Amino acid sequence: MSVRAAKAGAILLAAGSSRRMGANKLTADLDGRPLILHVAEAIRAAGLPPPIVVTGHDAPAIEQALAGRDCRFVHAADHAEGLSRSLAAGIAAVPDDWGAAMICLGDMPSIPAAVLRSLADEAGRERVIVPVHGGRRGNPVIWGRSYFPRLMAIRGDKGARGLIDALGDAVTFMACDTPAVLIDADTPDALAALRANFAKASSSDRRP
Repeated sequence: MSVRAAKAGAILLAAGSSRRMGANKLTADLDGRPLILHVAEAIRAAGLPPPIVVTGHDAPAIEQALAGRDCRFVHAADHAEGLSRSLAAGIAAVPDDWGAAMICLGDMPSIPAAVLRSLADEAGRERVIVPVHGGRRGNPVIWGRSYFPRLMAIRGDKGARGLIDALGDAVTFMACDTPAVLIDADTPDALAALRANFAKASSSDRRP
C-alpha cells in the first residue's frame, strides 16, 4: 500500500509499566501476535506514515515485538514521571512534514484501520479531533501542530484530557460506529475479553 501524504502521522505510546496487568500487556499474545503489533499494523493499513513508537519500561521487548516493522523508536528517559512525559517525547520527535499527530495507545488493538483513516482524513494544523462512541470520548485523539507546545507542557501521570476540556468548542468530536475506540487491555479481565472477541472474529472468518 502506498503511503499517503503526511497530513497526519501516528505516535504510538508504549512506555508504560503495565502496573494493573502485572506483566507487559503490550507484548502479551493476542491471536498469535504481540498485542502492540495489532496497533502498528492498523496504522500501516490506514495508509499513515511509519509511526513514532515511544518506549520506556521494557523497551527491548517492545522493539522485539515490532521487529521488522517500519517504525521509528523514541525512548522517553523520564517515562516513570508519567504519561505526559511519554507524550512529550513523541511530540518532540514529530517530523516537520506532519501537520498533526494521532496519539495511539499501545493497549487498544481492536480499532479498525478504516477508523484511523477516517480520523486522519479530518486532521489539520489547527484542529483537535476526538472520536466518540455512545456519548463517551475515546482514542486515538488527533492534535494539530499548533497545539504541540501545549501538549509538551503537560506534567504528571496524565494525558491531555484536561487540555481537551479547556479548549471547549475548538475540539471536534467525531462520532464512530465502533466501540473499539473505547476498549483497551488495561487489566487481565480486559485482555481476556479481547482474546475472546478476537477468537470469535477469527472463527467467523473461517466459516464457509
